Amino acid sequence: MFDIPYYKMLEKYLQIVGQDPRQRDIFRSIIVTIMVTSITGILVPTLLEVYRSLYDKDMDGVIECMPHLIAAITSIVKILNVHFNRENFRKLFEFVRKQWKELKLTDDLRVLEDVTIQGSKMAQLYRNTLLIFMVLFLLVPLLFPILDVVLPLNETRPRQQLFRVNYIFFDHEEYFFYIYLQLAWGSVIVVMIIVTVDSLYILIIHHSSGLFAVCGHQVHKATSSSIIFSTEAMTETYTYEQIKNCVITHDKAIEFYNILNENSRSSYLLQVGLNMMGISMTAVQTVANLERPAEAIRTGIFLGAEQFHLFVISLPGQVLLDHCSDLANNIYGSTWYKIPVKIQKMLLMMQIRSKKLCTLTAGGLYEMNMENFAITFKTCMSYFTMLMSLRG
Repeated sequence: MFDIPYYKMLEKYLQIVGQDPRQRDIFRSIIVTIMVTSITGILVPTLLEVYRSLYDKDMDGVIECMPHLIAAITSIVKILNVHFNRENFRKLFEFVRKQWKELKLTDDLRVLEDVTIQGSKMAQLYRNTLLIFMVLFLLVPLLFPILDVVLPLNETRPRQQLFRVNYIFFDHEEYFFYIYLQLAWGSVIVVMIIVTVDSLYILIIHHSSGLFAVCGHQVHKATSSSIIFSTEAMTETYTYEQIKNCVITHDKAIEFYNILNENSRSSYLLQVGLNMMGISMTAVQTVANLERPAEAIRTGIFLGAEQFHLFVISLPGQVLLDHCSDLANNIYGSTWYKIPVKIQKMLLMMQIRSKKLCTLTAGGLYEMNMENFAITFKTCMSYFTMLMSLRG
């Protein structure tokens, strides 16, 4: 699969997080264990701080801790979902390789390539954006220590750690840089997992969408074919073979979708739920820190990243939905009436099946599309209002 140019860049990211299908299972397990352990280094001190804040009845402290806690848990959900479903992902990768090779022999590859290019650009934009957010997020706590060196004052400027954490046994002010390095390492791991897994999903969802586009293209080509053989029987046989290829492509597209949806249902349910809580609490935290510009900027960056993450995991589902629904329109808009009646019945079966839209769902309860993204965003604002009233 990585011989395909649009998947080449993803190869390095998958190797880093131990999800390259060519890596040995034991090696992949070791990498995943190291990553989950690194993230646990964020989770444990953050949970301790949440406990202390609850004990002190400090609601602001709880709200400040939760977004980072949620982001860390989300990354664990993503990496474990891919790791435990690695056999299904191997099937998807093999599907991609075979279909790309088969379509390369025809002009149908152009249709699949156009959709894949869109997915590749989206994945690249997503990776670059989140990596920029990460760098800015990591640099903000270093601003005051750098100013203490460059423009020193009579007193040390107050330092703000990446996260609000509690190490119990030692003072986080005294060991500021050691703690910063440990939290920064965990943050890099979290972001690398998120951008890698989401980029993978963006590409394979666009591949699934491209198969439906290819199927629609094949239907138009088969029904409008101007090839006329010496006998009517030969013409009918040729048309039958063309339509049969359309049916086979449609069947493969549905099979690919079924595996993809099976892999993502539980993961999407957890991600959407966690994302909603994270956005609501980060918005409260940003408003609460408006009097402290450095802290407000840091939380504002984190809020932007969370919103962008929810948008990106919803958008590919909309792309798949659009291409799937377009297939029924393509069949109806083709010159199906020019082909023999018994072959028309094959197209009718395809059209009936294409009316049942292939939608990615979060646990079967929530469809991943842009309409639901807007509803979810409004719901987050309602939770934000509620949390603000609780603070007051």
